Amino acid sequence: MPTVPTVQGRQVESRGVSSPGFQTFDQPNVSDALVNVGSQALDVFGQAKQQADLALTQDATQRLYAVGSGLMDDPKEGLMTLQGKNAIGQAPGYIQKFDNEMQTIAVTLPESTRNVFLKHAQQQRMQFATQAERHELGQRRQYESGQQDGYLSLQAQQAISNPQLFNQSALNARASIMAYGQAHGQSPEEIEANWGRWREQAANRASEAWYNPIYQQMMGPEGKIEVTNTPQEAQLFSSIIWQESGGNQFGKDGAPLVSPKGAVGAAQVMESTGPEAASLAGLSWDRDKWLNDPRYNVQLGKAYFGAQLKKYDNNPVLAVAAYNAGPGAVDGWIKQFGDPRDGTVSNAQFAAAIPYEETRNYVAKVTGSAGAIPGNATIENLVNQPFWNAMSPQKKSEMLSKQSGLYDMQTAAGRVSLQTRMQDDLAKLEAGQEVNPITEHEWAAVMPLQASPSERIQLQQSFEQYQQAMMLQPAYKTIVQGSAQQGIAAVQAMIPQESDSDFKFKQGLYATAQAKLNATLKARESDPGTWLQTHSPVAKNAFDQYSNGQASGEWLVSRLQSEKDRLGIRSKKVLPDSMVNSLIARIDNNQESSVAAIQQMAQSFGKYSGQVMQQVQKSAYPALQVIMATNNPRAANALWQNRSVKTSDLRGNFEKTDADSADSSWNDQAKDFAGTMVVQPGGAAVWNNFNEQGKRLTYTYMQRGMSPSDAAKQAYQDVLGEQYQTSGTWRMPNSAGQDIRDVNDGANEYLKNLSADQIMPLIGDARLPDEVNREQSISRIRENAQWVTNSNETGLTLMMNGLLINNAQGQPITVPFADLAKLGAGNRTTWNSLTKFVQTPVKYTPGQSKNYTVESQRENLINIIQNGQQTGR
Repeated sequence: MPTVPTVQGRQVESRGVSSPGFQTFDQPNVSDALVNVGSQALDVFGQAKQQADLALTQDATQRLYAVGSGLMDDPKEGLMTLQGKNAIGQAPGYIQKFDNEMQTIAVTLPESTRNVFLKHAQQQRMQFATQAERHELGQRRQYESGQQDGYLSLQAQQAISNPQLFNQSALNARASIMAYGQAHGQSPEEIEANWGRWREQAANRASEAWYNPIYQQMMGPEGKIEVTNTPQEAQLFSSIIWQESGGNQFGKDGAPLVSPKGAVGAAQVMESTGPEAASLAGLSWDRDKWLNDPRYNVQLGKAYFGAQLKKYDNNPVLAVAAYNAGPGAVDGWIKQFGDPRDGTVSNAQFAAAIPYEETRNYVAKVTGSAGAIPGNATIENLVNQPFWNAMSPQKKSEMLSKQSGLYDMQTAAGRVSLQTRMQDDLAKLEAGQEVNPITEHEWAAVMPLQASPSERIQLQQSFEQYQQAMMLQPAYKTIVQGSAQQGIAAVQAMIPQESDSDFKFKQGLYATAQAKLNATLKARESDPGTWLQTHSPVAKNAFDQYSNGQASGEWLVSRLQSEKDRLGIRSKKVLPDSMVNSLIARIDNNQESSVAAIQQMAQSFGKYSGQVMQQVQKSAYPALQVIMATNNPRAANALWQNRSVKTSDLRGNFEKTDADSADSSWNDQAKDFAGTMVVQPGGAAVWNNFNEQGKRLTYTYMQRGMSPSDAAKQAYQDVLGEQYQTSGTWRMPNSAGQDIRDVNDGANEYLKNLSADQIMPLIGDARLPDEVNREQSISRIRENAQWVTNSNETGLTLMMNGLLINNAQGQPITVPFADLAKLGAGNRTTWNSLTKFVQTPVKYTPGQSKNYTVESQRENLINIIQNGQQTGR
């Protein structure tokens, strides 16, 4: 069981116990404890009061700290948010606010703690006041500095925007820099350094601002090279600086630029010439400036060049030569070659005679390019700018170099522009249009100064070729815009005389004009439509209206034909070849199963449809050529429907024996017609096409059930037989409306009556007189010549051994069918008269059967006379 603790005298004994707050001790009895408790209570209350005062002081201090932080850093109203001008004069007010808040807090404290708080608060106030005053001071300085920078920037901008105000702006800036420096305790040296930096920087920026508009003027979209024939001194001297040094006072290594001969700087002044040049410029000689100051160097060069101009009466060639080679050398050359000032020689002659190659090239470059330098872009204008003296030597050299480089850029751009203009001028010349040629001064102004002599020679040769071409302008204009006869007359007028001093030159011009004439006439005859579209304003307008649907095809052709007649173009073509190809493509792409597309297209050209479709036919593919040539709709549609089928495939539909029989029958039918084609110039190729298409039509008719023989007869009749009659080596379209017998008699009579003086002699013995060659030629012609159908089938052309026979004017002898028929009707042969008398129908197609050859006709006529009957049909 549990044991209950027990003690003697007391059940429980009291012991000391630890507590978080106060401390308890062993108390032997109650009375002692009461005494001790009273004494200890007094100490505890004292400590508590001290702790309470400390807490109040600390709390008040924290409150004051918060007040100070708010006054200083509040994002809306804090002193630190006030910048620049807004912060000036604000520190005392904020300090007063701090003091007010400090007193307000102090009043809330017991007297016992107030003094302690105020003691700590004074330290906080000192810190707050110091920070506020520093902020205000910093903002004041920042504001004053900003005002100073702004004012100086304004003065610099004024100097940049108007270089003429540079000096006044510089004076204003200097006054401001001195006042600011003195107010802020800067030393005189610091003030002077600040002024020097501003002045140099402003001058450098002003020079760039001056340069940019000049660059735009010379190189921008509106840039244009205006060339003066008599350059002024400033232009000449700028060109000298350009040529001498490229505007550089210093080399790439930063040292003064020195030539191999010892010339120094931008103006390349010799040391031996320096003192004289300085005296001429009204300056004292300063070797250091001569070496390192571009302005001084340029002043010396300008004064020396001005003296040469004065010496040589402002003659640019003599003065420039003297600047390079010295006046002594120039005086000697004047004695040797003549003086251009008195007209003994011209400037160009004197310049070309200069014996020093360097000086000769130098004079050509300087005088040639000077006229293109704008007056406001001269070196003199640059060095006279108010900002020039304030620039550093390096910047001066750089600006001189940039200015000289601008000349290079302008001449390069100008050269490209003129070369483009040359191409445009030559194109206009070729087209017979008016041209305003480039002048020698314009070309000389764009020659590169740094080019080698060989490069300049090459450029000059190209310009001379251009000039030579421009001399052809009157002839070219007549050749292109006039008729063939006018063009021939214009070229013949250029034939030079061997006695001409420039015979070879004129002979070259004549040869060029003759070549142009030949090329123009050839182009006109080869494709008149395209040529007119390019060169005739009337034709161009007609094509525009036709393309826009404002004019018909008939009207278009009428305009083109009118221009052809005006220019004497003999070609039967009228539309451009490209347009004809488009028409052919339209025909071929038509989905019609008949030739309706061809008929519709022909109708669109009205009364010119025959002429247009003839041109289309000659350019068409083989099948379409025959389709357009035949007048038989049945044959045309059959060929049209099978135009995409290979000939071998059509033939392969039949047994070989049948196909061979069809070919043989066709050959029999067509042999007489073929005989008239193969002797005609270019006729063999045409016949090959007709021959193939005839066989294709034969195969097509066989597919429809005809025998090979009947199919061949029908095919020949449809394609050719209905349209032609033949006689030996020639044929005549039935559309000619003439009797073939009269034409035949007329051809024989014409040949019999042809005299020696009516022909161009054949190639004969050059040792024999012309009359003898003519008589021999006419004898050979009468014995061996043969008539063939001309290319457009309107008459007969005389040929011998495959060559055309020309008349006395050099044109092929060609006679219309109507003229031959008329001649034959008046000189009929007995046989022809007899057939006319008996009125026997003689319309036939040679080769249709053996009874319809010439021999069979003769036999038939004899039978008619003897027996009164006709056989063979």
